[in-house]
Amino acid sequence: MAAPRREDVLVVFAQRADARVDIDAWNAYAMRFFATRIGLTTDKRPASDQAAPRNDDASFVVAPDGAPPGVRSTLARPCEARDYALADAADARRGGTGLALLARRCGMVWLVVREAAADPLALRLSAILAGALLGPILDPAAEELFGVKTARAKLQALTSTSGN
Repeated sequence: MAAPRREDVLVVFAQRADARVDIDAWNAYAMRFFATRIGLTTDKRPASDQAAPRNDDASFVVAPDGAPPGVRSTLARPCEARDYALADAADARRGGTGLALLARRCGMVWLVVREAAADPLALRLSAILAGALLGPILDPAAEELFGVKTARAKLQALTSTSGN
């Protein structure tokens, strides 16, 4: 997958050193905290003798209880200086919440591709990944850095207005 435009993604910071997908653990988290099932469109389990990838793409099926499912694409890669700079700037705009410091402890980012500016499935997947991978979410288009609690509030607002 080609790198998406920065304004078309939600950037999830991840406290891990590689792009491995632990779909069983992530799905358990999604079911427990978001009443959502997630899965992969293709198997991403590396062979036991294969090193964990530093860059990878994956497509997730996101199926919230009581709402239509969909597929969202992601791209995982190591954090870049620009990711940290954008997180710092977004956090400073909110008065220094400390989330930029959390972002700086993260070695990877997952770029979740949005299909629209307001995309409940992309936001839901981002919140699940942020919770499972212990990092904040950066919305480059809105220049906003937020955590899982704020993502839940945003998701609630989106789903109550769209009916999803």
